[in-house]
Amino acid sequence: MILDQEAVLQVGFQSEPIKQQTHRMFLLRMKLMHFVNSLHNYIMTRILHSTGLEFQHQVEEAKDLDQLIKIHYRYLSTIHDRCLLREKVSFVKEAIMKVLNLVLMFADRWQAGLGAWKMESITKMESDFKNCHMFLVTVLNKAVCRGSFPHLESLALSLMAGMEQT
Repeated sequence: MILDQEAVLQVGFQSEPIKQQTHRMFLLRMKLMHFVNSLHNYIMTRILHSTGLEFQHQVEEAKDLDQLIKIHYRYLSTIHDRCLLREKVSFVKEAIMKVLNLVLMFADRWQAGLGAWKMESITKMESDFKNCHMFLVTVLNKAVCRGSFPHLESLALSLMAGMEQT
């Protein structure tokens, strides 16, 4: 998904509808990139790094093998929860997966070039992304406010920062 200089120069020579289409593609691309970066940051910092540090500290404090096994199971359970793999939050995982599938479809079309796009497909992708994004922000904010999933606060805030202002 690397944009070369030639593509940027070509935008200046396009008709107005093509410029609008190109502009919408770039906007959608940036929104999708923000989403992926937010998710990546959540996984790397809140799940892997923080949970790993907690686990390491607990392992150092373990007195015997039984305690070490319990610590390990608790660590795996925490990772499982924070990766949204529990049944009770499967709807959140499904919405995230839908956005990630949109990212893959977008990347394929982006690589194919401007000719591979139709305005209807851009509109559909924008709509699908907006719906999933709004759903995720709403659900995550409610969960964080209730105190149900405090570890999701950073993801909720990051996704909220990427929302369109209407």
